[in-house]
Amino acid sequence: MAHKTKKARVMIVEDEGVIAMDIKRTLMDFGYTVTSISSTAGEAIRRAQTDKADVVLMDVVLDGAMDGIEAATLIHSAMGTPVIFLTSYSDEFILERAKITEPFGYLIKPFRDRELYTTIEMALYKDKMQRQLSDSQKWFSTTLMSIGDGVITTNADGHVTFINKAAVRLIGLKEDAAIGLPIGELITLKDETSEDLSDDAFNPLIVAMAGDTTVSLTDFLLIANTGRAVPVSMTTAAIKDEQGSILGTAVTFQDQTKRKELEDKLRHMMLTDSMTELNNRRGFYMLAEHQLKRAKRFNRKIAMVFIDVDGLKRINDTLGHPTGDRAIVDTASILKETFRESDIIGRIGGDEFVVLITDVFGVTEDVVTERLASTAAIYNERQDCPYKISLSIGFVLYSPESDLTIDALMAAADRLMYEHKIRKHNKS
Repeated sequence: MAHKTKKARVMIVEDEGVIAMDIKRTLMDFGYTVTSISSTAGEAIRRAQTDKADVVLMDVVLDGAMDGIEAATLIHSAMGTPVIFLTSYSDEFILERAKITEPFGYLIKPFRDRELYTTIEMALYKDKMQRQLSDSQKWFSTTLMSIGDGVITTNADGHVTFINKAAVRLIGLKEDAAIGLPIGELITLKDETSEDLSDDAFNPLIVAMAGDTTVSLTDFLLIANTGRAVPVSMTTAAIKDEQGSILGTAVTFQDQTKRKELEDKLRHMMLTDSMTELNNRRGFYMLAEHQLKRAKRFNRKIAMVFIDVDGLKRINDTLGHPTGDRAIVDTASILKETFRESDIIGRIGGDEFVVLITDVFGVTEDVVTERLASTAAIYNERQDCPYKISLSIGFVLYSPESDLTIDALMAAADRLMYEHKIRKHNKS
């Protein structure tokens, strides 16, 4: 009785003509299409390229210099066609050689028709599953290679087994150089304070490999073994099998360089005076409050200087506001040249400036007044300058035992500055 027709195409390689024809009739009775019958390895290899069969029935022992095992190896490698071995022998050596080629089935002659049918169907199913798995793996690998996030996987010993293109760009090391390296040699993590996460209890890679829950981190520096430092956010998770045994670790990185640059730009805009590039009121307060806390903690003195530009209204009224703006910018330059980089300088509005001196050793009100006057004199000597810069200052020394706040220091310095301005006005 004929069976339901199958679409599978079968190629027969058998040097015994009678056996080959018998197999062909059986296959056709099962509904298979027999693409060709070959009696030698060379003939089988040539026909495999044109037949494009779904499965090959390969006799192990063939006439000629090449046997069926060698032919099967070449056909499967070149075409990917699944091979079922046919043999009259159950020799262990032949079996071991055949295993190396990873056959899809193995039949010892004589075999029953149903054995042949079952073996072919199992081979076709196995081939289908392997191709689906291969396609899935290729799709997965291609996806991981193409995504913008860096991805690294390791084995249970922490050695790199996969690294995608984004991770290669982040780390600056080629894929073939990274595979097999311990991940600790490939990358180092540092927190925002640039302290190395060398303690295993806090290392997210170690934590993930220990089987803990997924670890997510933000605002960390990834230090590649090339020395390159990149701000990243990252997630690590253990890779486990169905029994819960840890097979390795998956690590994903997101390059935060652009985000950091945007945040820095926005922070600069929020905390910086656009005209002078000095700290604005908000920026000055933020930095000054920090220094005040440090002064209390380490028992250090600091000083607050309040500075006002004399006669700015007159400059604006007689020479115009653009010229007045230039006088403000010149004043900012004078302050930058007069004070140290460690001192905090801010423009808090209009013609008013403040400076927090963080190290007062050798600094007095007279010293500050003299330095400012000297630097201003250099600016006033310019022949193209239609105005003269004159500054009034108030100087307040802060002692750590005092309870004064930044606002109180600034108010006290403002009063002294106003008194200085009156004295100057009375002398003129």
